[in-house]
Amino acid sequence: MSLYRQLFLGLSLLFLLLLAGIAFSQFTTTRSYLVEQQTIEINNAIHAVGLAISPYLEQDDIVAIESVINAMFDGSLYQTVTLELLEDNTVIERAYPSQPSDVPHWFQQWVSIPTVTRQNTLTSGWLQYGKITVTSYPTLAYSKLWQSSWQLLTTFIIGFVIGILALKLLLDHFVKKPLNQFQQKANDIAEKHFGQPLPTPPAKEFIPLTHAFNQMSAKIEQHFNQQAQEADLLRKRAYQDPESGLNNRKRLLLHMEDWLEQDSSGALVIIKLEAISHLRRKKHFKKAALLAEKVGQHLSSTAAAQQKLGRLSHSEFVIIQPEHSSVNNPEQDRSAILNLMDQLGHIQASNSPESLQPILGSIIIKHTQSSLSLSELLAQCDNVLSKAQHSPQRFAAVHHQNGLQQAQALPAEAGQHITHHSSLQEMHQPEHLLWGKQQWFELCQTAIKNDNITLSFQTARDSQHHPLHQEVFAVLKHHEQCYSAHLFIPALNALKQTEALDRHMIQKAVHYLSLHQTFLAINIAPTSIADTGFIQWLDSFLAEHPVISQQLIFELPEIAFLEDGAQTRLFCLVLDKHHFTYGIDHFGHHFDSVGYLRQFSPLYVKIDTDFTRHPTDDAQQDALRALIQTAHHRNIKTIATRVEHQPQYQALKELGIVGFQGHYITVQKEANHGRPTS
Repeated sequence: MSLYRQLFLGLSLLFLLLLAGIAFSQFTTTRSYLVEQQTIEINNAIHAVGLAISPYLEQDDIVAIESVINAMFDGSLYQTVTLELLEDNTVIERAYPSQPSDVPHWFQQWVSIPTVTRQNTLTSGWLQYGKITVTSYPTLAYSKLWQSSWQLLTTFIIGFVIGILALKLLLDHFVKKPLNQFQQKANDIAEKHFGQPLPTPPAKEFIPLTHAFNQMSAKIEQHFNQQAQEADLLRKRAYQDPESGLNNRKRLLLHMEDWLEQDSSGALVIIKLEAISHLRRKKHFKKAALLAEKVGQHLSSTAAAQQKLGRLSHSEFVIIQPEHSSVNNPEQDRSAILNLMDQLGHIQASNSPESLQPILGSIIIKHTQSSLSLSELLAQCDNVLSKAQHSPQRFAAVHHQNGLQQAQALPAEAGQHITHHSSLQEMHQPEHLLWGKQQWFELCQTAIKNDNITLSFQTARDSQHHPLHQEVFAVLKHHEQCYSAHLFIPALNALKQTEALDRHMIQKAVHYLSLHQTFLAINIAPTSIADTGFIQWLDSFLAEHPVISQQLIFELPEIAFLEDGAQTRLFCLVLDKHHFTYGIDHFGHHFDSVGYLRQFSPLYVKIDTDFTRHPTDDAQQDALRALIQTAHHRNIKTIATRVEHQPQYQALKELGIVGFQGHYITVQKEANHGRPTS
């Protein structure tokens, strides 16, 4: 039993006993008073009748005596009246029937009020003429006592109810409210939601406890912040270049591997600033670091969201464009890179005018999944920079497709060679690589309208190989060809036109869940989260499908929490309102603090593949362990994606990862409109 209930019941019982004691005392006092009052009335009646009949006794007027007795006692509450005349032993006796009463019989049996009998001798001078005896009925006393008891009971009940309500209000204010605050605060601390400190309670006994809770909350919050800062520091130490603030060589190589594996067009731009190497050779390390910092800031501010930036060496900076939309327009690439080189030249001139050195620019373009290895790609980077160094405009380009390579330095008069090279590439590349953003968008609109979007699934499992959920991917069908989401989602993101596709995918996922007992995780694009109309639609849609609230999980990208926290919070509030859960994808990808996690309660986080791809690396392992601890301290599951082989799986499992997803765990399967395929 809770302390509040014990106090309430104990004080209520005490109050009840107090009122019962008062009521009993009042009841007995009233009864005694009524009995005494009845005796007094009989005594008064006997004396009165004695005075009234004394003259008639002297005259021995029996008729008059009877008339007086009848007049005084008829219709009263007296049981019997007996007059004994001593002179001739005559007895005059009157018996009166009892009067009707509204007092219950059980009350008369429970409460005893005795009949009162009084006797008086009638005299005149020294002579005794007779004796009169009167016996009363207790009916009047019972009636008065019954009325008094009802009034007492009513007062007792009203007083008890008022007292109980007052007691509850006092206990709620002085006991329950502080205890509820302590309980809520303890739950918030357990969930790592710290909030504002507890106010000082009115009860002095709770003040030290309140101070203890506030101190504990502040220390745990400080510990969590320190842990988040440590995770950020370890991630930056493992993957961020300290001077430029960009990805360091280790992380850049991971992005380059991913870029080579993608079955789509892409571009890799290398910019080399000889001034940084020149300054370092002259031991002007601070100036070199400052120039690298300015270059990093400029690249970060001008790069698109999908581009990956990194520092390959002291003087070489790389921009990876996963989706390259200008494969057939080399002149556009050349113009953009020359413009970037010119901007960096101004930065170099303003920060180190005494060490002006040439800036080299180059681009490596691939049209399909490349057969190059990472080491071969790095060699190509050196080769294309060497070609750029001998070019009049310090710029060169290399194209790769299906193992073919064609390099082209781009002097001012190279327009004819560019055109020829582009036509050569068009002959070999697939049709979809020629589609631009608008074409992909129109194709998606048509596919949604004609229901040509199908679902593909990949299962996430725990360490015991039990399924956690199936992540849903979109597959677009067009002219008997299937195109996976990574080909068209970047185009929709760039155009901020993901809302229609996300609606369609949610509806298809709900239909699939109506036919299958499973758990689905569906990705929501950042541009959809930022769309208030989409959130309003989702609010109404989820209200209509409460049955699947425990089966459908929404995966939100980490970038949404960092760049549009208010809109993302609104999105999560809608999910919480309808009891749906959500997870965070690409957790730890950005160098910004993961402290945002304390403001949200995701079901799980999927750690970015930069940390799970090579978990045996010491620096990467420290950063990964810090991320895992940050999530686990908030009771959030951690899931590793792109688990490709057993050593990677074992290393991640030993680090504390509880969920795994990738080709080593499961193979993607496809369903058509929510119907299982054979």
